[in-house]
Amino acid sequence: MPFFERVKRLSKILFGISGIFIFLIIISYMNYPYEENNTILYRWACLIFSIFSLTLAITLKFIIKDAKDYIDRAINFKS
Repeated sequence: MPFFERVKRLSKILFGISGIFIFLIIISYMNYPYEENNTILYRWACLIFSIFSLTLAITLKFIIKDAKDYIDRAINFKS
């Protein structure tokens, strides 16, 4: 099952990327309290990437769980 380990690792990496982008948004708010065009664009881009990577990581977790259940049922059905 090395394929599932790779997908599990990718899911953890995506959770980390999401956390990093949220951390960058917080730092951006602390460093630049006034709204400027560049900071607004930067914050929205970080927020979109954060939400995208978080949803992808959660989706991969569910895919791993469903695939493992399916394989376990198939193995138990054969024997």
